Amino acid sequence: MEYQFEGLGPTLSVVTLLFLFAAVIVVVAVAVGIAALPGQIAKRRNHPQAAAVNICGWFGLPTGVLWVVALVWAYYRFEPLGTVSAADQESLAKQLRELEKSVASLESGLAGASR
Repeated sequence: MEYQFEGLGPTLSVVTLLFLFAAVIVVVAVAVGIAALPGQIAKRRNHPQAAAVNICGWFGLPTGVLWVVALVWAYYRFEPLGTVSAADQESLAKQLRELEKSVASLESGLAGASR
């Protein structure tokens, strides 16, 4: 039994092989993009631990669990250290002065009791 495109057999084999190679390249590119996503998000958001998030994303790709952890970690909002408002600073300074007075009075009471 013959079919109409029998002469195209070798050409169709080559075309099929090219399509398979292209599909493999696309799958690898998508996997690389997905693995790098948490690290890119963390870097874009100026995350203080962006490198660790990136590594967790790459190691998490085979399992999936660490990748999800990395994605959540990339979106976690860290409060930078030293961001205390002026009103809070004044309140803390007042509390510190009161504590210093309390300690001084306790020390003077202990000094008088030991004599």
